[in-house]
Amino acid sequence: MDIYGCGTTFSLLNSENMRADSLVSSILGVSRTLVQKNIRGENLSVNGKVLTKSSFSKFLKGDVIEFEADAPEQLSAEPEDIPLDIVFENGDFLVVNKPAGLLVHPGNGHPSGTLLNGLVNYLDLQDRSKDDPNFRAGLVHRIDKDTSGLLVVAKNEKTLTELQKKFSRHDIVREYTCIVWGKLKETKGTVETFHGRDPKNRLRFSPDVPNGRKAVTHYEVTEEFRYTSMLKITLETGRTHQIRMHMNYLGHPILNDELYGGLRRSPDPVLNKLLAASGRQLLHAGTLGFTLAGKDFLFTSPVPEDIKAVKEYLENISFIGG
Repeated sequence: MDIYGCGTTFSLLNSENMRADSLVSSILGVSRTLVQKNIRGENLSVNGKVLTKSSFSKFLKGDVIEFEADAPEQLSAEPEDIPLDIVFENGDFLVVNKPAGLLVHPGNGHPSGTLLNGLVNYLDLQDRSKDDPNFRAGLVHRIDKDTSGLLVVAKNEKTLTELQKKFSRHDIVREYTCIVWGKLKETKGTVETFHGRDPKNRLRFSPDVPNGRKAVTHYEVTEEFRYTSMLKITLETGRTHQIRMHMNYLGHPILNDELYGGLRRSPDPVLNKLLAASGRQLLHAGTLGFTLAGKDFLFTSPVPEDIKAVKEYLENISFIGG
């Protein structure tokens, strides 16, 4: 069962008077520590209402429980020789530039061929874990399979814990670039909504939920083209599919985002061919920054070739005789 990122939903057959962390742990076969961590992260809901305390224990027959775990802390997977674009590395962490199409970690139907498999191989984590059973390293965050861009990976427990705290306090700089359909009414703004599983499509997330986690996205239009706009996105919270959901909520879905209404045909056949060639939502995690051990770090990654090609073509048809 893949509970990381996509989550799982179940209904209770009997009333239960036991702690939430114990209940979810026993049903899903995961550790109580993992459940507790994700309850603190507002990843557990009962009948659509988010729980914030592991000690909650009044469960009734028929209650619908939804649990989603953040990316697993520990880098644990079979090693594979997968090419990695390492942007920076020191003794405490590394920053990798993930290409579109590469899953971050194994899940249902994808037991191998992920970024995590490549990291385990690159960092020799299996051998290091054998030498020291208490050794821990881990993914600090994740991005979607078809989103490209920067990720930070901790190489020891101290760094892992410190970076996770920064993410939970939103003390991290995360900026994205995307191209969306249409022209926004406001060139700069903030979207703040609830965030929860879409009851009509469990693969999607929706702001139209009675009780959900808060999701906050800041956006700024950097360029306007024919049919489209390019945006700089700054995350305040980092919910699953948050940017994609919020752009669709504004009525301006990201180009090529099939799940959130962005898979459209324009009147321009060349643009349509470029989008088809890309085959993924035009969203890139281009800036990542944080302070660690008293030192400031800021990393950037230019948009990859598929987004660059679409942008250059849009510039051409918009500003040269367009």
